[in-house]
Amino acid sequence: MTITDRASDCAHSRGRTLPPFVLVQLVIAIVALAVMVYVGARIGPLLHEKARLEAGITEFKQEITGYQQQVTTLQSELRSTEAALADTKTQLKNTESELERTRERLRETVEMARYMHRIDLVDLKAIFSRHPKPARALERILDLKERGVGWHLGGTDPSVGFDSPSFAAFILKELGLPGGSVQPGDTLLATSRRLFDSLPPTSRPKVGDLAFYPAGYVLFYFEDQDRKPFVIGMTPAGIAALEPDFARAIGYRKSGLGE
Repeated sequence: MTITDRASDCAHSRGRTLPPFVLVQLVIAIVALAVMVYVGARIGPLLHEKARLEAGITEFKQEITGYQQQVTTLQSELRSTEAALADTKTQLKNTESELERTRERLRETVEMARYMHRIDLVDLKAIFSRHPKPARALERILDLKERGVGWHLGGTDPSVGFDSPSFAAFILKELGLPGGSVQPGDTLLATSRRLFDSLPPTSRPKVGDLAFYPAGYVLFYFEDQDRKPFVIGMTPAGIAALEPDFARAIGYRKSGLGE
């Protein structure tokens, strides 16, 4: 029996017949209700699944945000590590350069040890007697040697040390002689060249004059008690007196002490 038949029987049971359009509307209402019940039964689980998926998406987005933050942190740490690595490489390069300079100083010290010239009290007395003016420079040089002033590239003060030309310039300056200017930041060779260019040349050095050697060495020229020449000044081994032929001199300059 169909829904229409049931509706008709219901109407007959009441002793009257419903109009056809009413029956149609009733049928439509019943069908609509059935459809709504069916759709409700089907859409409920779908809505639940939709809510579950949306919650999963939200959780996934939160995880992505967390991963992005971790990536940002790792990138920052990587940049810091790269910067630290660059600093370490720079320090290593500087250390290697310092080590190479130390090796060079050691090599030069060993070579110069063969040319050391011994100075005793008799030599000092002879120099002070024969050359009182240059003796002032020698006295100051030996005083700084006694105080342990050593080698330091670019140094301009006894508390730090000197390289060879800056030491010679310092002695000249203390004695009020020209040529004693040292420019901050100048290299050993630049200071040596400035001294060489600023002082008058001489082919026959006198006691107290300056002898210039390769690699920028600048040493004071003296003669011992036997009138045997020697040079003295700052070397990688410290303040030392050497035989003049420890290297081939490239020239001599008047210091003002020998005149």
